[in-house]
Amino acid sequence: MNGLTLKKWLWGFIGLSGLVLIASGCGGGQKLPDGMPKPQPTSITILQGGSPLPGASIALIPLDSSNQWHAGASTNEKGVAEMLTHGQYKGVVPGKYTVVITKRETEESTLTAPDPNTDPQGYSKYMQESRKEKLATYDLVDLKFSATASQEQIEIVQGKNEKTIDVGEAVRILKK
Repeated sequence: MNGLTLKKWLWGFIGLSGLVLIASGCGGGQKLPDGMPKPQPTSITILQGGSPLPGASIALIPLDSSNQWHAGASTNEKGVAEMLTHGQYKGVVPGKYTVVITKRETEESTLTAPDPNTDPQGYSKYMQESRKEKLATYDLVDLKFSATASQEQIEIVQGKNEKTIDVGEAVRILKK
């Protein structure tokens, strides 16, 4: 083969290989762990007093002890969470789950951090003081949705799963 023919053949082979990979789905999806059933697309919308609740965390805890595939996500600005199993696989494995919903806020520090490049001693002192600082943390979702109290449940079935949950009026409960 001369140089020009070899180049054409090589580019043709690369193009054909790329098409085969795309058609077969290689590289386009993440391989599931052994024994993991196929997760189903699941979105959960969280409302608080009828309005979307951004920044809430949602955890799905399996009710069946043989189901090891917990799921979770955080809500976006529209209050919608696209659930992930084990934090990386899109969707949720079919089954029944307890829904845990949390959102927390920690008061802001009154300390000001000096620039570590221009004031290394000041920055070191700031770091020591910040470790001692006791900042209050507040739960912004009613504790009836907490890990120890939630009665909210969802069943994930084959196909697309969507659920909307209103956590009630806004609260600000000091975390002890």
